[in-house]
Amino acid sequence: MIVKKSNPLYEQIYDNIKESIINGEFKSGERIVDGWIAENLGVSRSPVREAFRKLEQDGLIVNQDGTTYVYKPNVDDVIELFEVRAGLEGMAVFLATKSITDQQIDELSQSILLVEKAIKENRMAEVIKLNTFFHEFIVKSSGNKRLLEMMGKINNLILLYRNNFFAKFYGNDVFINDHYEVVEAMKIRNPELASEKMREHILNDLDQLIEKLSAQQDS
Repeated sequence: MIVKKSNPLYEQIYDNIKESIINGEFKSGERIVDGWIAENLGVSRSPVREAFRKLEQDGLIVNQDGTTYVYKPNVDDVIELFEVRAGLEGMAVFLATKSITDQQIDELSQSILLVEKAIKENRMAEVIKLNTFFHEFIVKSSGNKRLLEMMGKINNLILLYRNNFFAKFYGNDVFINDHYEVVEAMKIRNPELASEKMREHILNDLDQLIEKLSAQQDS
């Protein structure tokens, strides 16, 4: 981790740890110690503890009896998060379909083509990046500031799931068909259908993830 002198120190530490968690450098369930982080960065414990508080608010770390661990997802957490996503992103695409331009729809379509190419070339990091772009583009296109704020609060957990489970659990291109169906509904300016297809897509992802997580916990 590298600390610069431009932004507040705790914010830099927060960003570094967050990136390490989301990218899997800090593993789910791994103990994380403020003293070790402080020593590694050559700083005092105070800004590290402040960064820890922010990470705990994000849900990326948890404190149990004074010991801090990297958040380890369980099936109940996954269900709750994806149910919230289905509702919020379903509304986002409903609103976006009413105002999105043809050029923006073409951008979404192009991102799906790029995903197909990345899958064929086994570039999973690019697949994850493009999948994230697809969903975030639609949320931003909704134009609803409150919705954007609510999505922002769970976005780190969404990225955590994507980065840590996508490559393992989504070794096929089933989700691409879901994306095409969402975009087709947007093209014909049918917000109700677009919303239905988005909710179906997210809940389809949920079913796959639950199956894999349950098998993982049973093994």
